[in-house]
Amino acid sequence: MAKVKIMCVCGTGIATSTVAHDGIEKICKKHGIDFDIIQCKALEVASKVSTFNPDIIVATTPISAKTSVPVVSGLPLLTGVGLEKLEQDVIAVIKK
Repeated sequence: MAKVKIMCVCGTGIATSTVAHDGIEKICKKHGIDFDIIQCKALEVASKVSTFNPDIIVATTPISAKTSVPVVSGLPLLTGVGLEKLEQDVIAVIKK
C-alpha cells in the first residue's frame, strides 16, 4: 500500500487539529499504515487539497470547501465518544 496522505483540519490549524493529528497517528501506527499527516485551517482546505492531495480529511470543524476527498469527523478524538467507529471509518477509507 502506498503512503496514505491525511489532512487534519480545525478552525485555526493549531489546537484541535493537533489532537486529531496525534489520534490519527496512533490509529495508523496501530494498523501498520505508512502515512503523512498535515494540519491546516478550515479556510485552507481547498488550496491544501490541490497541493497535498490527501486521501482523507479528518475535521474537527465543518468544512465549507467542496472536495471529492472523503471527510471524517474528528470530534471523537476530542470527546472520546465514538472512537471505535471513527477508527473503523478511517481504516475503511484508507484501505479503499
